[in-house]
Amino acid sequence: MQTISQLKLDKTQKTFLIGALLAMAFFFIVAGIAEIAIAVDKECRDSVASVRLSPDPFSVCLPEWKYYGLRAMSRGVVWAFNPEAAPILGWLLMSLIYAVLGGISAQTFGRRGIIAFLGMLLALIAMLAGIGFMKTFIA
Repeated sequence: MQTISQLKLDKTQKTFLIGALLAMAFFFIVAGIAEIAIAVDKECRDSVASVRLSPDPFSVCLPEWKYYGLRAMSRGVVWAFNPEAAPILGWLLMSLIYAVLGGISAQTFGRRGIIAFLGMLLALIAMLAGIGFMKTFIA
């Protein structure tokens, strides 16, 4: 039986693992910041809703594009298709997606992997925010 110290990884496996772990750490930092902003926005929306002649919450609190962007950054795929789902499901799935994207970009692009990862990440977030926005009109 092999122990952990006896496991050998080749260079490509190490590169993938390092990229995946760095991307997952990046996700948890970004998701934490996004969740703080979401909580502040929810508190703002609740206070605006308590006003007698309340204005549009998107004109007082976070703009609509930031609201959908933050939700897509933090809760991602799960939020885009089911906004009522538990946030932990979104965090787990998005951390896995970030890890796979980070590992693939580190392995494929080498030192330019960070730029490739951020580009893929921005495209993914824009797509999920767009799906979340369109879902309000379709559902």
